[in-house]
Amino acid sequence: MDCPYCQSQQVVKNGRESLSDGTVLQRYRCKGCSKCFNDRTGTPMARLRTPSSVVATALNGRSEGLGVRATGRLFGTSHSTILRWEERLARQANTWSPPAPGEQAVTLEGDEVYTRVGENVPPASSQGWTIHFIERQSRYWVSAIAGHKDELLFQRGTQQAWQWAQACSYIRWFTDGEWRYAKALWDLASVYLVLRNSPSAYRTRKVWRYGLEVAMKVKGSQGLRRIVWVRPEHPYTAVSPLAEVHANHNEAHNAALRRRCSAYRRRQNLYAKTQDGLQRALDVQRIIHNWVRPHWGLGKQTTPTMAIGLYSRPLSTHELLGMRGFPCISS
Repeated sequence: MDCPYCQSQQVVKNGRESLSDGTVLQRYRCKGCSKCFNDRTGTPMARLRTPSSVVATALNGRSEGLGVRATGRLFGTSHSTILRWEERLARQANTWSPPAPGEQAVTLEGDEVYTRVGENVPPASSQGWTIHFIERQSRYWVSAIAGHKDELLFQRGTQQAWQWAQACSYIRWFTDGEWRYAKALWDLASVYLVLRNSPSAYRTRKVWRYGLEVAMKVKGSQGLRRIVWVRPEHPYTAVSPLAEVHANHNEAHNAALRRRCSAYRRRQNLYAKTQDGLQRALDVQRIIHNWVRPHWGLGKQTTPTMAIGLYSRPLSTHELLGMRGFPCISS
């Protein structure tokens, strides 16, 4: 047990405390900073008297498409309480998003999806645009950023996905016909070829880094249907067959998201009221998708984190609520 305040390992037991539901928590005292804490300090269940089984069941219901008010009626509590429980888990999104294991080949698919936020304004003015990146083979949900569909949104979504994947030896980056993905990535992943290592017939020296392939599939509604390799590729990076350049798995994921997340439900007044509320719902969905929910296409009881090699078994929502993040299970 490390101290959650100073990360010191000089920790001693300091008694126990009992909650109203019969749960007994072990208390500790840090010799380094002299602060006291218990098993739940730094977790989503910190200072929460509600039984963790109740919170976990409520969040599981929300992750399967149950509306926030319906969840409150089901558990006999206020809808604002359900939102606070979600916020507690959503704040752990970064700690449950470790980078991809190095020396792997990954295929990232990027796409955007739209929903309402607050008033029913035109899509161009809405804050309900969400950029998603998933890894094709493992179905690992890499990034989910909501906001206005502008340059900043594409930069934030692309940066989050690139930070996750940049340690990999070979990266395929496939999107739809939106150029702003590649524009944001070009600032992060372009390199200058050393003249002595550049083929004499190669047309340019500024290219994608070695091992990075960036392409997009332009659909018929956006012009002539074709595959485009965006920006000059590295001369020693392989090019994928045309049939493999698509974001079909991401689009299927977006279709499932409309069923599993009430904020994306059409024809019902369950939309998020603010951009922060939509982002909170996305963070909870992403954590449960990656760590808790097995994917039928990956094998029996296999989650995306198991397929990508981050962990060896599925976690339950109850376990997530009692942990401080991925470092707790990787150390």
